[in-house]
Amino acid sequence: MSTILHPAASHYLGIPGVVFGWIIVVLAVGLFGYTIYKRLVLLKSAQADPRFSNIGERLKGLLTFGILQKRQPRYLWAGILHIVIFWGFVVLGLRSLELVMQALGIPFLDPLMKGPFGGFYGFLKDLFELLVLAACIFSILRRAIARPARYAGSHQFEAYLVLGLISFLMVTDMLYEGSLLHIESDARGWLPAAQIAAVFLPQGNPSALKAILQSSYWLHILALFCFLNLLPLSKHFHIITALPNVFFRKLKKGAIKPLRWDVEDIDELESSGAGKLEDFTWKHVLDFYTCSECGRCSDNCPAYAVGRPLSPKMITIKLRDYAYSRYPVFGPGSPSANDAGKDDNESGAIIGAIIEPDEVWSCTTCGACEEECPVFIEYIDKMIDMRRYMVETGQAPKTFNQILMQFEKTGNPFGKPAAKRAEWTQELADIPVKILKDGDEVDVLYFVDSYGSYDPRVQEITRAIASGLHRAGVSFGVLGRREKDSGHQVRRMGEEGLFQMLLEENVETFQGVTFRTMVTTDPHAFNTILKDYPVSFPVIHYSAYVESLVRTGRLQPVKPVEPHVYTYHDPCYLGRHNGLYDPPRNLLRSLPGMRLVEMERSRDRSFCCGGGDIILWHEIEQEEVRMAAKRIEMARSAGADCLVTACPFCLIHFEDAIKTAGLENEMKVIDLMELTLSTL
Repeated sequence: MSTILHPAASHYLGIPGVVFGWIIVVLAVGLFGYTIYKRLVLLKSAQADPRFSNIGERLKGLLTFGILQKRQPRYLWAGILHIVIFWGFVVLGLRSLELVMQALGIPFLDPLMKGPFGGFYGFLKDLFELLVLAACIFSILRRAIARPARYAGSHQFEAYLVLGLISFLMVTDMLYEGSLLHIESDARGWLPAAQIAAVFLPQGNPSALKAILQSSYWLHILALFCFLNLLPLSKHFHIITALPNVFFRKLKKGAIKPLRWDVEDIDELESSGAGKLEDFTWKHVLDFYTCSECGRCSDNCPAYAVGRPLSPKMITIKLRDYAYSRYPVFGPGSPSANDAGKDDNESGAIIGAIIEPDEVWSCTTCGACEEECPVFIEYIDKMIDMRRYMVETGQAPKTFNQILMQFEKTGNPFGKPAAKRAEWTQELADIPVKILKDGDEVDVLYFVDSYGSYDPRVQEITRAIASGLHRAGVSFGVLGRREKDSGHQVRRMGEEGLFQMLLEENVETFQGVTFRTMVTTDPHAFNTILKDYPVSFPVIHYSAYVESLVRTGRLQPVKPVEPHVYTYHDPCYLGRHNGLYDPPRNLLRSLPGMRLVEMERSRDRSFCCGGGDIILWHEIEQEEVRMAAKRIEMARSAGADCLVTACPFCLIHFEDAIKTAGLENEMKVIDLMELTLSTL
């Protein structure tokens, strides 16, 4: 039996403790509710974004990535620490509720805690208090001493403050329970954290124990509500928003959002893209709230790695800081003011004022940042939306003007006539390539795309694919002059209207012929037709299709490959955006004499070559080294002397990097189809 009253039942200056409890809770919860309301104001002012489909898949992801924290251990020790703290919050949540209810004089949990469950929970709670305290101390020391580079630019003071508050919560509860161990005579079970704290308390001094009991309890309550109200004001808002952000994550990787989700006819829009904060969707604003500033995105960003002026983390931090200043919790702000006649900073324009143009154009849309983020923050759609605004307002690189004009006039970036689109077939005199006309029927429609049709080096890959399909006895054809560019780069440059024109012309052409499957040369065309086009037919990249031909015996590699040590480079739009990692490797392993090694950065952590997006037509001068050159060094470090890829743009950039570095005698690069054809 207790020898003193519970702190909430005691009197202070003649006033019952429960009165103070109600004052603290009402004020704290009211302030928290008001802050959340202010944060919701920006969400409500943002654009529409349909995120309520596929509830089953979303719930599965919430369990896998939100509750079980599947992505956290990709950075092993940091991930373990985060998982410990996360599960500490889950386990200790019941304890916090118990203490708050006691402060309100509503101890409805007491019967549960005094029963058999209470003994087990008390031990579990104490165990997690020790684990969380240790994790917080280790995290503080790690930030202060090890100083991982990926934390650069983060709000370090907030991190120390919150880690300190969490530690303080653990210590005050340990002291509270430890003092009870000395004061109460009845057994309380095994409470390891409380027993450790009790060792340092004055056992033979009842008045001191009473003071420690009361002060630790009220300090814990105050710290708990200070912590609660700090969350929506800081980067630690992710403690509240992370699970919703995971639930509302983008399910269709590789696809690009339309100009506006709630507007079908783009001609009805007064403006395109994201020129101000409110032009982002509500999910993208939720991304700003959710960023934990862990830096994993920038740590894996190839643009950041080679010195381009882009850090995905800093994009989010700058936009979030700007959002908090434009929509302050206290003070009027100016989110709805008439912005006519104001300069960029007053009107809320973000390009040039918050985000520099070169930051936006530095992105290769490779998806490494999104793949790494443990809370599924999205970057690519934001980048494309900012590009759309810049294209519309004439802020795009001048080099785009000629390219876009050539796309519009000829359907390809080279400005070459459509009549020359199938000239690559002339060097396949002994292999018939059917040029499809309306009404023709084939099993496979081979979509060649612009580079496969016009670029001399990529034409070699095109002919290799056609030769492979012919040897396998596949009925296939190409569209020839009627084919237009897939529009992948056009859309990612921000020219949505031109992309829609290319899409409509291609779709109309597709509908004029009959085929079962479409096969593409380029992963980018594969991705955009599969994800951005309204198609119902199967779209397959040649690497997966040829692998199936070998697996079923329609193609039989018999000649050994040249004696090299090979390594495979995962193209971004084949791997991360579409999950095709195994078919190319299976195809390589089926080739006689193959010695295959893996680079350290492979599969979903592959390193972008830098060549498949707008960088084809716009160079970023600030980069210290080309991405392709950095990737070549990764291949050499793995012990390989031949790099294999299944993307023509990767091939072009790797060949250029090898020549620039003078490594022609030490390193070579080859396309997967060319290598496969050499063994048939």
